[in-house]
Amino acid sequence: MTEYQRLFLVQARSDFVVYELLRGQADLPACHALHYLQMATELLGKAHAWKHGPRPRTHRALVGFVRSLSTNRKAQRQLGYEGRNDGWEHMIRKSVPLAERIERLPPALERDGPNPEYPWPCDAPRTAPVEHTFEIWQQLQETAAGRHFLHLVGRLFEAAETFL
Repeated sequence: MTEYQRLFLVQARSDFVVYELLRGQADLPACHALHYLQMATELLGKAHAWKHGPRPRTHRALVGFVRSLSTNRKAQRQLGYEGRNDGWEHMIRKSVPLAERIERLPPALERDGPNPEYPWPCDAPRTAPVEHTFEIWQQLQETAAGRHFLHLVGRLFEAAETFL
């Protein structure tokens, strides 16, 4: 792992810890936990992307990272899928749409739509994140695919040094 990767991973892990703390607080609006999940996963994707040096500034890093996992045999072994390519590839395919939804959450990418940071639309705000029900949050919490995705993300954080 390069020093660039380490720096992104350290910050990503810190953000993921905050996400987990916020997620456990049922009395807090979901936008806060969702915001930290987005930041943590973006930085995890950037930790992967910086393997070969500086990358362009973008919020788009998670989906590329998740897609790259389908051919990452170290990650496959580390996460217990050695020799089970079909199961591994199926899990990655099921994770990509959720990763895409999370990746699009920053206001810079979802300018006039739901984002966990700022009221929208930009020019005449009518909705605050704390008052919004985020469909992606419900999907992550209430569906098997969402729970599997969150489990995968947690496992990726645990083992990142072995395959980044």
